[in-house]
Parts: sequence; C-alpha cells; structure tokens
Amino acid sequence: MNAIGTGTSRGPAATTAAVAAALGGRTPAPGDLVVVFPTSDQDPRAVLDDARAVAGAATTVGCSSFESFSIDGHVPSGCVALYLPAGGASIGVAAGEPLGDDIAGATRRTAEQARVRAGGGHPYSVLMILSDGLAGDQREVMRGAYAVAGATVPIVGGTAAEPLRMVRTYQLAEDRVLHNGVVAVWIDSPVPLGVATAHGWRPTGKAMFVTRAEGNVIRELDGRPARDAYLAMRGCDPREVEGMSFAGLVMDRPLGLPNASGHFDVRHILGSTPDGGLTMFGHVSDYAVVQIMESTFAELIDAAGQATADAVAQLAGPPRGALVFSCTARTALFGDRASAEAEAVTAALSGAPSAGLFTYGEFARVAGSSGFHNATVAVLAF
Repeated sequence: MNAIGTGTSRGPAATTAAVAAALGGRTPAPGDLVVVFPTSDQDPRAVLDDARAVAGAATTVGCSSFESFSIDGHVPSGCVALYLPAGGASIGVAAGEPLGDDIAGATRRTAEQARVRAGGGHPYSVLMILSDGLAGDQREVMRGAYAVAGATVPIVGGTAAEPLRMVRTYQLAEDRVLHNGVVAVWIDSPVPLGVATAHGWRPTGKAMFVTRAEGNVIRELDGRPARDAYLAMRGCDPREVEGMSFAGLVMDRPLGLPNASGHFDVRHILGSTPDGGLTMFGHVSDYAVVQIMESTFAELIDAAGQATADAVAQLAGPPRGALVFSCTARTALFGDRASAEAEAVTAALSGAPSAGLFTYGEFARVAGSSGFHNATVAVLAF
C-alpha cells in the first residue's frame, strides 16, 4: 500500500475540501479506499456525492459523527477524510440495510459479501465495521461480524453518531445513504495491520448487581429501579435532574463490567426508560456486576496514546497512518481540549496521518468473540 493521506475541512459543505486534501493531488485507482467522517450536521447525500466526485475510481465509505478529528485537530463541524491506496492489498466493501430485528444476521451477510469482494490471497486481514449507533444491541453487530471473521481476523470500527439527540445517524457506502444499516470493509493485506484498544477509566463506588435486565435495558440494580440506583451512587437526587438530557448527564460516568482479564469493559448509557430503566448501547445480563467508572482528562489522553502505540507495535515497519474510533462519552471530560486526543494519537504514530470520529460505540476484537466497547479508543494502524 502506498502513502496514506488525510484531509480536514471545517464548516458547511466541507467534504470536497477534505477529500481533495487527503488525495494531495493524486488520482485514485480502482481498488483504493476513501473514508469520510462528516459531522451529522452535514447533509448525507451531499457528503456522499461530493466525496465520490473527488474520489473518482476509489470506493467511498463513511458514517456520521458526533464530532471528528484528524492529525490537523478537532473538528466540531465539518469533515475529515482518509485516503488508503490499495497498493498490494485488496479491499472489499458491502452495505446492508435495514438491521431491523436481525442485527447479527444482517451484519453477517454484509461482512461475508465484503470478504468475498476482497478476494483473499494475502496473509493478513482486518474487518472494519461501521454501524448505526442507534440500532439497538451492538453486541449483535459483533456477533454477526465474528461469524464471518472467526477468531483469527481482527475486527475494528465504530458506530455512527450524532449530537446526543438520539434520533438518527447515517452510514455511507455503495452510493447509498443508510440510516439503519451496517457497512463492512474487508482488507486483505500482504503486510501486518494493527488493531488495539484502551479506555483509561477506573471503577469508583461499590459494585452493584443487575437484578433484572431485558436485552439492552437494565431494569433493576440491587433490587431498585436502575435509574434511581445509578443516580444515588453518583450522589444525585432524581428530582434534581428532571428535564435534563439524561444522555448528556451520564456521559462522564459510564458503567463498567469486570472481564476475564481482570479489567473492565465500559458500557455507556444511552438513556432512561419511562419506568426507570437504563437503556444501554449493548446487552447486559441478569446478575452481572457493574460499577460506575470515572476518569480524568490526563488518563483518557494517555489511553488514546497507548491504544495507538499498541496498534503500531503490531506492524512490520514504521506506521503509515491510522483510522481512530473514539467515544462521544469521552468528550465530557475534554471540554475545549478535544484536540489533545488527536495530538496523542499523532505522537504515537510518529507524525503519520490519522483520521477519526467520536462514535456511539467502538468495535475492537483481536482474540475471541468479544469486542464491543463504549468510552474507549479503538485504532486500526496501517
């Protein structure tokens, strides 16, 4: 694969400038890939049309973001783009819609189509997934992807996002704008690719038991309505938060689930139900143990650098660039310093270009079938 390029443009109708900057005057060839991460205030049809007009023969994929970032910094409104020349690699792309009630099945079919289109023939593979962040249990996306990738092919990616309105996201591929879909990008490469993740959160307060759950809704914690138990653990009076955006309120205190490695998987809270449940971005089982997680600005920035360094360590040579999937929940602690995460990524890449977005959830699995995350940074290094 040849030199990777990234581009950034802020403001309305930013896609044309971002993709042009990523190309850097080059003419894409068939088989090349252009990835765009526009903020959700950009018109999706215009984004796709503008990107494809500049990208030419390259295949264009992307999804909406809460906000985006690149080697050039934080993009609260606009678009970032990454140009990945295929070089000796082969890249297959597919899109599936709707996810509906069979999220795993729709993802499996889409990932299989992308795998077939990539063609194989190379020793290293990665499956990148972009899904609708409001589709429901994102673990089902991972389950469908894993059915195709198996235990040996890393999975990475993220869920499309928007500004916490919890209304609609969009995904882009195959000259289609999808609103309840999934995009699969299968990369077969002659050289190793790197996938890694880190989050920087730590548990606080006492552990709570999930005493009743249904799918991705926690109904009760320690026998109490889950919303009240969560707020009490935070020291909040439920009456004091009436009328506030619950999704915004809980961004800085996700839930953590202990995992088999002795660490915590982080789960962000999507919202609350009328009867006091907590709607999660992923399934949480009855009798699971959860704790509220906390962090600091410095810990989150360090984790972004660590995830990038871990991905780079898997490469056979110096990094050429990276795609980065960070969580919208992390921005609650960034304030006006969101560019610091992009700077940490750039430092770990030794100055190589990167493009990323703030998502509603991240995918990263390098061993085993687990791999959906919240409040985390997932990195695909080239």
